[in-house]
Amino acid sequence: MSKTSRVRWVIVAVLLAAYVAAGFSRIGFNVEILKLLPTNLRQVEGLSLFLKHFSQPRELMVTLEAPDADTAEAAATGLAAHLRTHPELVRRVVDRAPWESDAPALSEFIAFAMLNQPPEKIRELTARLAPGAVAETLKDSVEKLSESVAPREVAMLGYDPLGLTAALDFERFAQGGAQSEFSSADGAFRVLYLETAQPFASYKDNIAWLRDIKRVCAEWQAPPGVTLGFTGEPAFVADISGSMQWDMQSSGIVTLLVIAAIFWLCYRRARPLFVLQAMLLLVFVLSMATAGLLLKQLTVMGVGFASIMIGLSVDYGYFVYQKSRTHTGSVPELRRLCVQNVMWTAGTTAAAFFALNVSSLPGLSQLGSLVGIGVIIGACVMLGLFAPIAQRMHHTPAAPSAVERFFASRKATAAGAWVTLALVAVLTAALLVKGPPKSDFSADTLRPRVSGAYDAMARIYERLADDRDMLSLIVTGRTEAEVLARLRHAETQLAAASGRGDAGTFATALPLWPDAARQRENLPALQALAAESPRLRQAVLDAGFKDEAWGLAESVLRQWTQWNTTPIWPVNDASRWLLRRAAHRSEGQCLALGMVRPVAGREDALAAAVEGEGIYLVSWKQLGRELQRTIPGEFTRVIAGLMGIVLVLLWFAFRDVRVVLLFAAATALVFVALAGAMSLLGITFNLFNLAAILLLLGTGTDYSILLLLDLQRNGGDVPATHRSLGLVIFLCASSSAVGFGTISWANNIGLASLGQTCALGLVLDALISIFLLPPAWRWLRLSRSR
Repeated sequence: MSKTSRVRWVIVAVLLAAYVAAGFSRIGFNVEILKLLPTNLRQVEGLSLFLKHFSQPRELMVTLEAPDADTAEAAATGLAAHLRTHPELVRRVVDRAPWESDAPALSEFIAFAMLNQPPEKIRELTARLAPGAVAETLKDSVEKLSESVAPREVAMLGYDPLGLTAALDFERFAQGGAQSEFSSADGAFRVLYLETAQPFASYKDNIAWLRDIKRVCAEWQAPPGVTLGFTGEPAFVADISGSMQWDMQSSGIVTLLVIAAIFWLCYRRARPLFVLQAMLLLVFVLSMATAGLLLKQLTVMGVGFASIMIGLSVDYGYFVYQKSRTHTGSVPELRRLCVQNVMWTAGTTAAAFFALNVSSLPGLSQLGSLVGIGVIIGACVMLGLFAPIAQRMHHTPAAPSAVERFFASRKATAAGAWVTLALVAVLTAALLVKGPPKSDFSADTLRPRVSGAYDAMARIYERLADDRDMLSLIVTGRTEAEVLARLRHAETQLAAASGRGDAGTFATALPLWPDAARQRENLPALQALAAESPRLRQAVLDAGFKDEAWGLAESVLRQWTQWNTTPIWPVNDASRWLLRRAAHRSEGQCLALGMVRPVAGREDALAAAVEGEGIYLVSWKQLGRELQRTIPGEFTRVIAGLMGIVLVLLWFAFRDVRVVLLFAAATALVFVALAGAMSLLGITFNLFNLAAILLLLGTGTDYSILLLLDLQRNGGDVPATHRSLGLVIFLCASSSAVGFGTISWANNIGLASLGQTCALGLVLDALISIFLLPPAWRWLRLSRSR
């Protein structure tokens, strides 16, 4: 090699290394399920708003379960104190409602809520606290304190003998739920809320932080019988992103290992095996770098592209190596010999995957783009780099392997045809008897199979309040006034729907939303009342109460004097806690959240009555119903379009209508057999594996195209085609099935089902293409001769 050539190769290597480093440095994972779904669906829009603004990305929930209430309370207090000793990890720990131990902390929120009341309620309050009436008001408070058996009422009267909070409906403020978000009814199950000390820069920071929190909790000496769980947004991100990283790494490595085993089984050659593995690693690295440069984050579907792309790219390496074993010419001649088949198969495969971009599913589009790019890179690497290396290898004659002998035997291939025909007949009968595979578009197919965060959240639903059947009411607007108007409209419609029997109980954020007009009218009257603070304090003391009973009222009265411009929002810790899952404000956008219990079977009617501009009624169950209505039709259109493109391309390749129809019949038979196998095995169609039909059109049809091209080239000599391509297609199908099969154990349920369905379909496609298509071609040629 000349000095100039060496310099040129060094420059190329440096540029490739820089390209790979730049791509890998940008790779990240997006664990948000909704990133996989069509953005134009109303349920997706509403749930995206919910997750973006109300999911609390920095709040971890630690569940604590104990044998009894006393142990649980003591353990929660002790664990909270232990966690507070690590400010480098935790900004704050909340193990009970902020106002339970400090009722005056509610003063700002109470002052805000009073300011939002109808003016007539404020007039009633000022009348009860007038000089001639305040003594009677305090006397009533004393009587209630002596007679009441309700702990909450006793606690509030002890801090609020003037009855400032009497006009407030705290149950409604709590979104209609009487169940505490900190403790179960029996007290044996408790929840602590942790806020991270710093925001997460990446998913790796999230995983590391949760690992440190679990280590700190393990250092704490838990009482006997106490068990902990971890859930909330940080736990979900850590679980899902960690499993995504493992799925991608493990599936890629296992795919490479199984491909190596298949190659050795068929060829028993070490040197070409090592070179082929190196080429696949290069394809993997270049494809991953390209993915990192094109996309900042991979979705859970994009994670599967590595093993799929490796399983498809090796097909071209097998074909090139098989041709190089008998080719005695130059490298350019070998490339010319291979380029038609490789470019046809790579082109149709890439076209099928790129066609996924027509779908409105972002996750599916990402998977299609990544695998399409990877397939093109794989074809270029195998033709550009592997072909010259394979041609220069010294091919010594060797005894044919068992697989080669099988495809060289007419009796064996004839037996294979009968076995395949019987298998297809059984699967077709299963389809006729059991019916087509069922479909499941619920959110369950989008979740991980194993996740401690999901398990802990399930315990919260069981022990506290299960709101999974509830609909979330999300109201958006550019300003507070716009949201207020829409909240009033939604509440009116919900009341009417409840009267018709379309809805059960509901709670909107209307009581918590600032009403600027009421605030402007009420503020002068309340500030005038605050000016009489000395008189009111003396009245409280004269009624026999101590100074502690005056603290809350004093804070509320002082708060009114500090406000002067509207709309007014409370800002202290207790207020933010109450509002964190009910209201959100950002630049140019305001959101309010409520809950609605629908009547079973009336969800669609309820949504039609309530929803409007800026008003959403959403849930994961509703999302499943919307996907059930829209996705199958969309896939049917995409599949029909892709099938049309493939048939047109085949027409230009063969210029024979009967050959095109033969290909269409073989493809239809594959799909019929696949549907029968899915019915027989109980595999349901879902959002992920519905894409298997599209992928099989691009990958599995390669086998038919290769065989048809070879049969056309050799004049219909079926035994020669079996000897030439039987082994290659066996290798291609095995490797591709392995590529898809390795993601069948992915932690994500939907992604695993995609791998299972595609692997099953590829095996059926290979069997039908190898054993049934050539005899059908021969029959077609003889029929045409006659």
